[in-house]
This record gives sequence, structure tokens and C-alpha cells, in this order.
Amino acid sequence: MKIDFNCTINIDILSPKLKDISTGFSQIMQQLLQQLFQQIVTSFAEHYIATHGEAISCDRCGGRDIIWKTHRGKQTSILTIFGIVQLYQMQIQCNSCKHKMYITRRLLGIEARKKIPLETIKRLGLLGALTTYRVARKIVGMFGIELNAMVVWRSVQRLSKEIALGIDPAEEGKGEADGTGIPIQGIKKRGKELKIFVQLKKSGGVRVAGLSIGDYDSNWDKLFKPLLAALKKFKNFLLVTDGDTSILKGLGKEVKVLYQRCLWHIPHQFKWYLWKDKVKKGSAEWIKALSVLLEITNTKNIQHDKECVEKIVELKNARLTELISKCEENGWRHSATYLRNAQPDMFTSLRNRLSGKTTSRVERVMKTVNMRINVGKWSQSGALNVNKIRLAHYYNGYNVE
Repeated sequence: MKIDFNCTINIDILSPKLKDISTGFSQIMQQLLQQLFQQIVTSFAEHYIATHGEAISCDRCGGRDIIWKTHRGKQTSILTIFGIVQLYQMQIQCNSCKHKMYITRRLLGIEARKKIPLETIKRLGLLGALTTYRVARKIVGMFGIELNAMVVWRSVQRLSKEIALGIDPAEEGKGEADGTGIPIQGIKKRGKELKIFVQLKKSGGVRVAGLSIGDYDSNWDKLFKPLLAALKKFKNFLLVTDGDTSILKGLGKEVKVLYQRCLWHIPHQFKWYLWKDKVKKGSAEWIKALSVLLEITNTKNIQHDKECVEKIVELKNARLTELISKCEENGWRHSATYLRNAQPDMFTSLRNRLSGKTTSRVERVMKTVNMRINVGKWSQSGALNVNKIRLAHYYNGYNVE
């Protein structure tokens, strides 16, 4: 429908400078928006009533013989992304059963008695997930829209319920799982662990398939439970982790998993065990041990036939065994134990001739989490909700149209 919109608004402008004109526009924007909304919904209502359109029918008997009761009933407040508008509640009556109805919100497609419609919640919720609540409030305030930071917070909590994560059967039967500490209110340091499970995409990159929060080294079953049915549809699912055994326990025995230790984490964590064995960082023996392990874990671009792969794995395992023996000779008990525990699952991907990286891409996801989460203390639900939206946006393509 083509609508001719005309309005006259008087404003005081101090000068023709850009700043003063912009300030003047901010002052009239709400009035302009309110009049535009009112005229559009009124025009559509008149059109539907005149043509007995399906959009306005009696919600009691379904009849379309409708007459006007009032164009200007009690006003209703609606928060748009451009600010609050006060619109008249237009009332109609069914000629058949005499039932009366308010239609302003029905025409706008928003719920009754809800000040903040879902469309506004989506935009404010995404904004609150991408930046802090105070910054979100400041951003909209720069455009003349006054919002309380709590409005943004509530929008995040509500929007999180609208977003669903899960396994995509059209993508790779491969994934990575890891956890990162979250600063929680009332608990010192990072008292809980945010657990993240990502599925690899065929086009490269990852998508977030599961998210939960709980104690360290546990509660992975809570994350995997809603995903088990989808995971079972894969003949084999290659899972890359940093070695946390509780991740496998969370999957149970219902899914056939090919378990691969993350080859990025192994030398990274090995440095911590060297420190635990009191090997001085940067010393000749520290550098030599780490360089040997880095060479062993380097499997980039190895594409050979079955015989070559098996030989490569055999040689790498032999070198790893030598390194473990060297650690034991030097009295590096913790380092030797760590490598011995990691050895059985370091070359699963190579043995099964599975293409793709065996190094952690979920680490990049952790950085995305920490950029938002490292701004203070959180409740468990608050941390989970804000990260669900944030990760869905960056990795799953979620956006607000």
C-alpha cells in the first residue's frame, strides 16, 4: 500500500551547523516516528475494514463484517529500536456477534501487553551480546534513544531462548570440545567452566553445536545429551580435545567416537609439566625437549597412501617413546606421565586417513568468549545466555534482519 505521509513539527534551531541540525533531528525523531507509525497502522486498518480483508476478522466467530468503534482509544507504549512510541488503541466491533477488539498491536504483529516487542528484543539482545550493556546503552543514546542498561540485559536473556544450537547433519562428522573458566559472582577467580562443543564445516571453520556451564572436569553430559540423536547418525565422529577425559565420559557409549588428542594443546600443556618438573624455561634441555615434541606433533599436510601413513605414525611414536624415556632419565616424572597418557590418542586422525586439522580451532572460539566475558563477574545463566547469542552470531550465521 502506498501511503502519503505529511506532518508539521516546529523546532528551534540555534544555527545551520551540522551539530545543531543533528540535535534538532534527535529532538523531533520520536514525534516523527510516532506519527508515522500511527498513520500507517490506521491506513491499513481502514483498508482491511473497507475490503473485509482477512487480516482483520473477528477472533471469536471469524466474521469479517467489521465496523469501527474508535480510532483513538487509550494509548499503548511500544519500545522500538528508535525509541518509545505511544500509539492509540484502535477498536473495532464484529457486526455478527458484537464482539469488540483492539487491533493496533495485532496489525503491528506484536504481543498484547508487551512493552518491548520481539523484534526490538532481537536487536537489543544482539547488541548486548556484542558489547557491554553500558556501551550498548551509550551507543543507542548517541542517536537520541534513552534506554536503561537493564533493558538491554533483559533483551539478552530473552533472545537467548529464541536461539537453538545443534548438530548440522550436512556438515562434517568432526568436532572439537574444550572449556574455559568464567568469572562467577560470589566465587573467587574463575569459579565455573564454560564448555563448548564445535562442529567442523565442510567449507572450513566451525559452528557452535553445544554450550553449557558447570563445574570443572564434569557436567559434559548436560551439553551432549540433546545432541546424541544427531551424533548417532554419523558412522564415526572424530572428536578432538585437549585430553580432558570427562568430555568422553559425557558422550558415554552411545556414539561411536574416534578420539583424537589436540596436537596444538600437547606441546602447549607440556610446557606446564616441564615447569612442574622444575625445568628452567628457555634452558637448553627445555628447548630441546619442546622442539622434539613440536616436530612429533606436526602432521600438517601429510597426505599419503595407507602404507606411508602407518610408517609415519610408527616413526613418530618411536620418537615420542624416546622423548618419554629421556624425560624419565632426567627425573621429569610429571612430563613423562603426561606424554605417556597422551600417546595412544595422538595419531587417530592419521591412522584413519581422515583429512582436516588435528589442532584446536576451538581456541579461537575461546578468544571470542573472553573478549566479552572478561568485563566483570557473572551469574551462571547470564554468562551462558550472552555467549550463546555471541557465538551463534560469529560462528553460526545468526543475525537480525
